[in-house]
Amino acid sequence: MKKKATIAVVALVLVVCCAIGGAIAWLTDTTAPVTNTFTVGDVDITLTETWNTDTNSDSSNDTWTAKLVPGNTYAKDPVVTVTNETNVDCYLFVKFEESNNANTYLTYTSTLIEENGWTKGDGTNIPADVWYRVVLANDTTKSWNLLDGNKVTVNAGTVTKDTMSKAQNAKLTYTAYAVQKDNIDTAAAAWAKLGA
Repeated sequence: MKKKATIAVVALVLVVCCAIGGAIAWLTDTTAPVTNTFTVGDVDITLTETWNTDTNSDSSNDTWTAKLVPGNTYAKDPVVTVTNETNVDCYLFVKFEESNNANTYLTYTSTLIEENGWTKGDGTNIPADVWYRVVLANDTTKSWNLLDGNKVTVNAGTVTKDTMSKAQNAKLTYTAYAVQKDNIDTAAAAWAKLGA
């Protein structure tokens, strides 16, 4: 009988403990979730000329050409633009190659000069024919004409019947590059990323 009484008391204690435990309110708290949202960073540039046309209907602009007539002036308007799709700061580079004595046979004025905000490559870390600038994502000016007056004139004094075969090889070539500025400390380091 003592055994049954002990079991009954133990059972009663367990029932009381469960009832008390179920009635106790626990202090709890929950935070709102923290979500990391990333937007797309992008660098996008264009290099265009108005006078390029698609004369052979291959869906791409033809190379700019003009007849080599001494004294003639031709419209030529290369323009480099950091597009509105660019939403990060960037280094903008423009390589300007004057080949086959272009400055002997042609008259033109490059706008790639320090007075216009460009910096010339040092010839060691950045080639001397490369000019660069920093373009901020929120800059209002993101487009630059590369030839003053948008024109090229054939030199009447140096382009003659005798020099025509050499003069016809004169070329002005522009190539533009852009590299993000974030996490790149110098223009030289940015140029090195291009591997150009």
